[in-house]
Amino acid sequence: MKIQRKLNILLSIFILMAVLLAACGGGQATDIGTPTLDQTMVADVVAAAQTQSGPEATQPVEPTSPPMPTDAPTATSTLPPVEGDPLFILGEPDGVDEFNTAGNWTLFDNECFRSEISDGYFLMTAQGSQGSLCWEVSWPLLENFYLETMVIMPEVCDPADRFGMLFRAPDNNQGYLYGITCSGLYSLTKWDGNQTTVLLEPTQDAALLIGANQPNRLGLMAFGDDYYLYANGRFLDETRNEAYLDPGKIGYFVNPATDQSFTVKYDYLKVWLLNDQYYPPEVTPPTHPEVPVEPPQSDAATVTATANVNVRSGPGMQFPVLGVADKGTTGEVAGISPDGYWWAVKVPTTVSGNGLGWVSGKYTQLSNPSGAEIPTIPPPLLPPTVYAPPPSPSDPQVTMTDHGVIRSGPGLEYPVYGITSVGSKAIVSGISEDGDWWAIVLSTSTAPDGTGWVYKSYVSAKNVSNVPVIPNPSLPNNVTPAAPDSGAAAAITIEPVNIRSGPGNVYPSYGKVPIGSIMAVIGVSPDKEFWVVKVPSDIAPDERGWVPARYCHAQNTSNVPIIQPPPPP
Repeated sequence: MKIQRKLNILLSIFILMAVLLAACGGGQATDIGTPTLDQTMVADVVAAAQTQSGPEATQPVEPTSPPMPTDAPTATSTLPPVEGDPLFILGEPDGVDEFNTAGNWTLFDNECFRSEISDGYFLMTAQGSQGSLCWEVSWPLLENFYLETMVIMPEVCDPADRFGMLFRAPDNNQGYLYGITCSGLYSLTKWDGNQTTVLLEPTQDAALLIGANQPNRLGLMAFGDDYYLYANGRFLDETRNEAYLDPGKIGYFVNPATDQSFTVKYDYLKVWLLNDQYYPPEVTPPTHPEVPVEPPQSDAATVTATANVNVRSGPGMQFPVLGVADKGTTGEVAGISPDGYWWAVKVPTTVSGNGLGWVSGKYTQLSNPSGAEIPTIPPPLLPPTVYAPPPSPSDPQVTMTDHGVIRSGPGLEYPVYGITSVGSKAIVSGISEDGDWWAIVLSTSTAPDGTGWVYKSYVSAKNVSNVPVIPNPSLPNNVTPAAPDSGAAAAITIEPVNIRSGPGNVYPSYGKVPIGSIMAVIGVSPDKEFWVVKVPSDIAPDERGWVPARYCHAQNTSNVPIIQPPPPP
């Protein structure tokens, strides 16, 4: 086995594993890409539940405490370390969830699975949806780690029922799954949002205890692209895969083989960090504001949230979160996404400029009393990705726990620069006057003053106790573009946007166009990234202003001419 690692603490583990691998023959990754009934993950930052088609439910609004270190062993930690067990080397864990509260999880009850905290156990019940893959995650992001959980085998289950841990979920729609079956087979698979790839074939091992209520201490080490599986302290197998190397979320899954339900219990979840700063035990999980929905018409199609569900700017978990619709909220349906998994519901234009917010279909219930056909609405363009200079370990910094929206100031009224990738980091230069926003360092090509602002709910922070309070920057003056004629080409601002003399941040800004503004479109940039809108001549002599298409909802623009941009200043 080829081992090139930086951590001295792992050397003893690797030496022990080298002996085991020589005897057992470590498995190699196999590319078995057959279509399956696996479904996309439903998750958000605090917790999420995946069921069959990818829509998401979200965390409770109350902030809660993460797993904290503890010196006390759990009651059912009765299986002692054995030779080769990582517990001999790693010492005390960096974080433990004893499942005394549901603070790090969201509990669900739907047709795919039910989760609950009871008597110090995390219980996950497959509701009998044959072949479906359902999972739920907690909010910390981990990159290199050793995880251990005590799983209590189901009292009644089919031999092929599978359950276990998932990890390195990079974007709530992918990840690795280390599972065992009721017959004592272990396996490792990769789910990429469309299909399953088997990395370690289902294999029998005597280290796994079979039978009702038998305890099995499952261990998983991830370091770089190497993955090592353990059961009851004994090494099982290893493989290598480079699909997901960035920090990701962790959690549990169930995968029923039949329509019969079964319940698996977990007694604890322990985390050891291996040169990994992505697990922030000092912060609370993020929260999002409640999103009001427009009262529906009496005969309109509606959806009712069956769990607290995120409302997003587009139909997918890569779109920014506008807020949360609480369980029981009913909103009027304006349309459905092309893939049929997301509903567009009517929200105030102060929330989204075009009056649309998107919620996942899995955690909503449709009512369509008139039986009228629901129109398909194309998704908006994603905002561009913003990249920040990486911090050094001692810098004040944030790690993005969601696709954070980066703005030019600490408030929703400021224009957007773009979104950040989950797991990316940025240097913190200050905090807003109200304490709700971090100022982060950006390149001047993205932000003219080198500063962007991110809402605290999108990030975890460290080394930030001494950052200064930064006064709110001045908002640009509002600009009122010309209104379009009836049926003419138009664009509605979904976000506040700068209107500029050309297509890009290098061009001077004439001012800000508020959210919900309706503008007459007279052209489009050659790359289709900017609309050219008509503005008064006292603002621009050529009566042209340029606004980013990604933050607008366009209508009747298929025949507008391409307009060449002016030379940059």
